[in-house]
This record gives sequence, structure tokens and C-alpha cells, in this order.
Amino acid sequence: MNYKNYLFLLLSLSFFQPILAKISFEGIKSKISNMFSRQTEEIIHKQFPINKNGILSLENIQGNITIKTEWKQNYIMLKATKQISKKENLKNIDITIHKEPSKNQILVKTEYKNKNKTGSVDYELIVPNNITVDLKTKKGSIKIKRIKGKIKATSDDGDIKIIEAKGPIVAHTLQGNIEVHHSLKSIHAQAESGNILVACKKIPSIHQISLQTKKGNIAITLPEKTNAEIKAKTKTGKVTSDHFITLKPQTVTLNKKTWARFKKEVYGTLGSGEATIELGSNHGNIKISRAKTLKNNQKANKIT
Repeated sequence: MNYKNYLFLLLSLSFFQPILAKISFEGIKSKISNMFSRQTEEIIHKQFPINKNGILSLENIQGNITIKTEWKQNYIMLKATKQISKKENLKNIDITIHKEPSKNQILVKTEYKNKNKTGSVDYELIVPNNITVDLKTKKGSIKIKRIKGKIKATSDDGDIKIIEAKGPIVAHTLQGNIEVHHSLKSIHAQAESGNILVACKKIPSIHQISLQTKKGNIAITLPEKTNAEIKAKTKTGKVTSDHFITLKPQTVTLNKKTWARFKKEVYGTLGSGEATIELGSNHGNIKISRAKTLKNNQKANKIT
């Protein structure tokens, strides 16, 4: 090696040494983090029948719930993934399946024998689309797709996402966002701290939509031809609408206070006003939009 090449090599090493050291340190740090955060996992598969138009209730403590409908057979395929820090504690997590024929109901439940040794359970279920679902998790997300029956979804700490529901929906979360895409019937969604996003494919005249959040924004997309009485109110945000709303008659003085209230409160009708829409946010904006074409919304249909 001649003098010039040797000098170039020394300069290159001195330049890259801090970078190589950083890469090496980050690699060691990542390995240590993975070693301490590594979870022991156990996967359970179960299959059981459910009556036509039956009720599936699932009560989880910590973990996600995903419901998919891929057939019309009257049985359920369940995959439960237990995760816990120590292998010997896997037996501490029980998954029970209880049938209540009188109520046409099946109850799936997570239980801990020792509450001081808790882990998590992620549920994935394939179900017939004509059933009713009642899902609860204290900490985790809930995802539901193409259910024809009633839907009730509750999470204390987690997001809720519901797609192409043909039955009425009740969704509630304390800490998390709620999304409902391409619904056909009533929606009651409440978030203590989180945003609510709703896109309605159809609003039948006898149904009601109620979206309420204390800390978060509300965005609702309505079909071009919507017939509903609409009330929207926010305390610290503003209300905007792409739809033409016929405001209810009221007698006011045109001062700064009145104009400020018009930005935060709307009470009127869309079309002939048969259905009822109520939107409320204490600290957030409310946006009322017109529905786009189905092609532009196809990305919302995919549950990952």
C-alpha cells in the first residue's frame, strides 16, 4: 500500500469511527431492549357453533379484538393469542366460552387467576355476518367488518373502527378514536377523549345519529340526499358544513356575540328533515361534509 492510499484509509477511519460507534451502540441498545420486552406467546384455536341471528359477547381485559365475516356458516372460528412476560404465567390467563341457550348467546371471556400477574390476549374471530356482537376490552382496539346485526363496542383505552355495518351501532371509548365507515342505520358514538369520524352510506328516515366527544374533533360525511334534522354544537371549536342547511327561525340581535355563537352552534334541517343528527364536542371542531364516490373511499374498507 503506497503512502497516499494509507493516508486516505486513516482519514476515512477517523471520519467514520463516531458513526460506526453510534451504530454499534444502537444495535446493542436494541438487543437489550428486545431481551427485556420479549413476550412469551401462546396461540389458541377454537371452533364452535352459533345459532342464526345469535349474540356473540366477548369480554377482554387487555388486548385487541378483531371481527371479520367471511362466510354464512353458523359457527365461529376463534384465534386467541396470549402474551405474558414469563412462560410459567401463561396458565394464569383463562379463556372461557359459555353458552346461554335461553338468550341465544355465547359469551367469550378473559379471566386472570392472579390479578397481579396479568398479560394480554388478542382475539381474532371469523363469524357469520347475521349475528349481533357485544365487545368489550379495557385496554385495546376493536375492529369490526360487515356485521348485519346490532353492534356494541366498548374500550376504556383504545380505538374503535367499524366498517360496512348494516345494523345499529353503539360505540364508546374513554381514551381513543372512533371510526365508522359506510354505515346504513343508527349510530351512537361517544368518546371522552378522542376524535370521531363517521361516513354514512345511507341515513334511513327513522334512524338517529348521535356523536359526542369531550376532547376531540367530529367529522361526519353525509350522502348528497340527506333528510335529517341536525343539531351541532361546540364550546371552544367551530362548526362548518359543505351541505346546505336550512336554519331554524330565531330572533336575535346582530352583534359580535351572536356571530360568535353561529360559528359554534347550528340547528336546522337537511332536505325534508326526517332523521335526527346530533353532534357535540366540548373542545374540538365539527365538520359536516358531502359524501364522495365509493371509489374515493375504498381505502377505508380495509382492516389491517
